Amino acid sequence: MALLPVERILARGDATLTSAEVAEQTGLELDFLVRLWRALGFAEADPTEPAFDDSDLAAARIVGQFVAGGISSEAIVGITRLIGHDMSRLAEALRSVVGETLLEPGDNELTVGLRYARAAEVLAPLLTPLLSYVLTVHLREQLKTDVISQAELSSGRFDLARDITAAFADLVGFTKLGESVTPSELGAAGTELIELTAEMVSPPVKLVKSVGDGVLLVSTEPEPLVDAVLRLVDAADATDSLPSLRVGVAAGEAIPQAGDWFGRPVNLASRITGIARPSSVLATKEVRDAVPEAVAWSAAGAHRLKGVRKALPLYRARRKMGER
Repeated sequence: MALLPVERILARGDATLTSAEVAEQTGLELDFLVRLWRALGFAEADPTEPAFDDSDLAAARIVGQFVAGGISSEAIVGITRLIGHDMSRLAEALRSVVGETLLEPGDNELTVGLRYARAAEVLAPLLTPLLSYVLTVHLREQLKTDVISQAELSSGRFDLARDITAAFADLVGFTKLGESVTPSELGAAGTELIELTAEMVSPPVKLVKSVGDGVLLVSTEPEPLVDAVLRLVDAADATDSLPSLRVGVAAGEAIPQAGDWFGRPVNLASRITGIARPSSVLATKEVRDAVPEAVAWSAAGAHRLKGVRKALPLYRARRKMGER
C-alpha cells in the first residue's frame, strides 16, 4: 500500500502492444527485440500478450536508428546489457538512499507512501539530464585519450586490442570478515574501497569495475597505474575500517568490451593478486621494466600460476625511501 502513490507517478502507460507488434512497427526482428529485453534484465513476455506501451515502442525505434546507422546487433546487445546492469545498480542505490532519507520513526503506510511519491515526482525527471551530462563528459574524456594508430587509419578498421597495464586490488581476508560482521558492515567495506580507489585514480588510470572484495584498474601507461596502486595500499593501511590490500599488476594486449577488459594481462593480474602478501604490490617483469626509476623494485621469486606453463618471475614494488 505504501508504494501505490509511487507506482502512480512512475507507472508505465497502458500496455496495448505485443512484442510482435513492436517488431512490426519498428522493422526490427522479434528475436532481436527479445534479446534486448533479456539484456536489460527483464523477463521475456509472451509474444501474443499486450505487455508494452508507447514508451517501449519509442525506445525500440531509437534502437532502430542505431541499426540503420550500421551498428551491429551484437554490439547493440552488449551495450544494452551494460546499460541494464548499471541502471539496475543505480536504481538499487537510489532506492536505498531514498529509503534511508525518507523513513522516519512512527510513520504509517500512508505517510510513507505520500512522502515517497513526492520524492519520485521531483527527483525522477532530474535523472535523465543528469545521466546525459555524465555520459557526455565521459565520452569527451575518452575521446581525448583514445589513440588511433597509423595502421588503423590506413586499413580503415579499428583494432580493439590495446596495450594496457591492469591491476587487481583486493581486501585481504574479506571472505573471513563476512563471518564476523553484519551484511551491512560488509557492504560498507566494499563501498569504502570503491570510494577510496576513485580518490586515488585519474586519467590515464581508470577504475573499471568492483568485484566483491576487489577492484580492477586499467591504464594505457604503466607508471601512473603503479603509482596509483601504491597510494591505494597506503591509504587502506591508514584506515581503521578496511583490511589490508594486496595488488597484482600485469601488462600486455587486452580487448575492451562493454566497459570491461578481457585478455592475458587482466587474467594475470588477478592470479598474481591471489599470491601477493598483505599491503604489497606484485608485478610482472614487463611492468618492472616499463617503470624502472619511479619505484623501488625487489625480486619476489618465480611463481607458478594457473594457466601459465612456466614459473613466472615476479617483482615487488615499493615507494623509494622518503617518498609518499
